[in-house]
Amino acid sequence: MGTGIRPLPVLVVLLALLTSAALGRGWVGQGRVHHPNGDTCDLGGCIAVDDSGRPWVCWLSSPSDSGARWTRWMGDRWDEDRGMVANGPVEWMVGPASIDFDPEGRAWVPLLIQYEDNTMDVACVRWADGAWSPMGVQVNMPDSTDLDFYPTIRCGGGQVWCVWYGGTYQTSTETVYASRWDSIAGVWGPEMRVSPPDGNSHWFANVAVDAHGTPHVVWIAAQLQAVYYSYYDGNQWVGPIAVNDTAVVKVANWGKPRIVIDRTGIMHVSFTGVRVGAMHRDIFYTRNDGSGWSPCQMVTRDSLYDEWYSDIAADGPDNVWIVWDRQGEGPDQFRVYASHFDGHLWAPEERLDDDSSSYNDLFPWVCLDPAGYPWVTWHATAYDATNSDIFYNHYDAAGVEESVSQASAARTLSLAVPSPCVQPVTIRYALPVTGNVSLEFYDRIGRKLGTLDEERQAAGPHTAQWPIGNGDGGSIAPGIYFCRLKAAGVEETCSFVLLERR
Repeated sequence: MGTGIRPLPVLVVLLALLTSAALGRGWVGQGRVHHPNGDTCDLGGCIAVDDSGRPWVCWLSSPSDSGARWTRWMGDRWDEDRGMVANGPVEWMVGPASIDFDPEGRAWVPLLIQYEDNTMDVACVRWADGAWSPMGVQVNMPDSTDLDFYPTIRCGGGQVWCVWYGGTYQTSTETVYASRWDSIAGVWGPEMRVSPPDGNSHWFANVAVDAHGTPHVVWIAAQLQAVYYSYYDGNQWVGPIAVNDTAVVKVANWGKPRIVIDRTGIMHVSFTGVRVGAMHRDIFYTRNDGSGWSPCQMVTRDSLYDEWYSDIAADGPDNVWIVWDRQGEGPDQFRVYASHFDGHLWAPEERLDDDSSSYNDLFPWVCLDPAGYPWVTWHATAYDATNSDIFYNHYDAAGVEESVSQASAARTLSLAVPSPCVQPVTIRYALPVTGNVSLEFYDRIGRKLGTLDEERQAAGPHTAQWPIGNGDGGSIAPGIYFCRLKAAGVEETCSFVLLERR
């Protein structure tokens, strides 16, 4: 697997190269995002990382008086979950949905409004100045449909875009729509039709916004069994074009395409499809670097099971993650898997849920932290509960417990720093032999911030705590930092993401 670390200045890149060679990496294990109360059924669980590197999660909580809820990572635990929008005369639904952050640090979350006559509209709330907006702002105006579904909001290039699909009770087809936030007027602009009026049903739209504020949309053209792609050039929607060659791979029913744009401007798409002549559903991937969509690659290993919903995250052409849920490994059983693309090959899939914790693990979402490591959420039913809860797993650069316990068996220092973390930072390491130890800390531009534990220590596991400070009594700002351990004639370096202390 790739290191997942973003390009940094030369000195720090050298440190990162040491990291990839020395550290064991891995998934930390399944955990709950929030404390279950037994009275609610929690669905969804979309996730995004804010500008300080802190993951946020939002989901739908039922019964209807619970509404949409949210929480965020506190460095070593999830904060107490709180209401985002409570239900009132109409029922607010947050899933399936999304969450994203604009450059000002405001979180945007799309919602569905379900009325008493069972019609549905798209709305959104946003987090600003430490609070969620008290009421959802309707997005689909003027409203041309009776039923609207699956809204997604993405930010980029100073723009905020929302896409969804909808239809009427009088028609048997659905249409993809989009709207852009008017930051001057403080309202959503008129809805735009994205998909063509070709008599096909157009479902499950998803959007990514590039550094210029241009939206790029993918969706399913159901009767054609294709994933369609279109973008807005400032005057009109260009396309659509098919992402997949339907003579080779057909999009599966409810195959939900996802699109993301990495920091280099390359577009990455995942979807669920069926190879022509195959019996089962698989996860597929394609990219567009400006020269057209690449032939679709099969991410899953041609298993005997059916794959369902996928999500994708990427911060570069060599650090792409896809997660998905799989049906068939037991009666009415779903499991969550992940795979990583290093620019050349897809790594063997890894299972993220735990047999002893939950069953029917569904609808995974993924995002990357500032160091390029994935955080994944999904909903499932715990064996000690009757209703579904939100669970998570994340990929840790440190591999803390395993590396420390095995350190005495090999000449390795097993340096481990939890990431992300808050001040003060706890460092774990193990010495193969007795000797002098030095811990050095650097910021992302290579500036040395301090040294700890320049002393002789016995062989075995140790911990140290970095008393955060920048030399003049001030605290260190949130960001990416590096720790280098020197001992027993060996050096190891690892990166970690420091969150704002609350």
